[in-house]
Amino acid sequence: MIAETTDKLGTVLVIDDERGPRESLRMVLKYDYDMFLAERVDAGIQLLREQEPDLVIMDIRMPEKSGIEGLQEIREINPNVSIVMLTGYGDLETAQQAIRFGANDYLQKPFDIDEIQAVVKKYVERSKLHSRKRQAQEELNKMTQSLSREVGKTNKLTSLGAASSELVRDLRNPLTIIRGYLDLLNYELKEKQESTSEEMSEYLDQIETNVERCAELVESWRSLGRFDFSQLQRLNLPKLVSDCFRDAAAHSEISFSVQVEGPEDQYEMLGERLQVKRAFQNLIDNAVEALDQQCSPVIVVVFSMTNNDIDVKVKDNGCGVDPQKIRWIFEPFDTAATIEKGAGLGLFITKKVIEEHRGSLQFESRVGEGSVVTVKVPQAHTALGYFSSPESLVQA
Repeated sequence: MIAETTDKLGTVLVIDDERGPRESLRMVLKYDYDMFLAERVDAGIQLLREQEPDLVIMDIRMPEKSGIEGLQEIREINPNVSIVMLTGYGDLETAQQAIRFGANDYLQKPFDIDEIQAVVKKYVERSKLHSRKRQAQEELNKMTQSLSREVGKTNKLTSLGAASSELVRDLRNPLTIIRGYLDLLNYELKEKQESTSEEMSEYLDQIETNVERCAELVESWRSLGRFDFSQLQRLNLPKLVSDCFRDAAAHSEISFSVQVEGPEDQYEMLGERLQVKRAFQNLIDNAVEALDQQCSPVIVVVFSMTNNDIDVKVKDNGCGVDPQKIRWIFEPFDTAATIEKGAGLGLFITKKVIEEHRGSLQFESRVGEGSVVTVKVPQAHTALGYFSSPESLVQA
């Protein structure tokens, strides 16, 4: 049994009782892949459990236990690992049988070097795609369980119904994106296994990005109301707002612009990134929801300075809010059904987060003309005085 491990493109396990083919494969592939070699099926199964290879290359005819028997055992242990069978002259029927038992492909001995390199690259990438998909699904399952636990803890903010509604609203968009890309990925993996497409990689990138966003949202809900002094960091607000719009644009195509008066580096605040991103994401999402797609929708975010404070104005030309209902806009109740689009528990949370960071929030709106939300927060160097010690923090 021989093992060579370095940081390479993937891991390949070769199971073959003949030393010649084993060593030939090792020599051809060792520069690009971590190689593990075994001369019997049982030894190979042990390596499979220990090393979790991306690809198994296994001879069909071996003493003690055949490659077909080994194939069946491997599929019980790992249904997704790629398996390529090696066959000798006259073993075509057995190779076809191996395909029926779950092998992905087969190669005839003696093999061509270019062919084996192409086949290994193809099936290592296939296994990695399966692995990334599985990890994304596992993360989603963990977040679902965490979310279920957290819903029971949100009564301190408002009623359970209101909190649940806002949680669903926050997670709906990224989860919709994830579900769509998982459907596309499943189609690619089931219908087009003969090639690894760039689209599959792109789908997984989108899935992983939105899984990360869901994780941040869950963590944001967990920490709301528990200001963590140790998590304070300098935040570049123009960049953070651009990230918020990028997330919003993933499920809506809205014209958007950011206007910065002065150098961007002066628009830095001190804060908890998860919570501040949560607050501005609410403002951007609310503005998007308020827009009418038929009326040249546009959102403008303007950054400016007033003394040592950063002013951020988020303007939209959407439906606006009835003046009689503006006074309820920051109330911690699920009023989304009784006021126009874009308002609800989200603004209550946004206001709370901004005030925890020694800032203020104002809301102006006219029906049919749109809304303007103005956020005022201290610059980072000014905020250092407010947050110089945990004792200086005052509950908003």
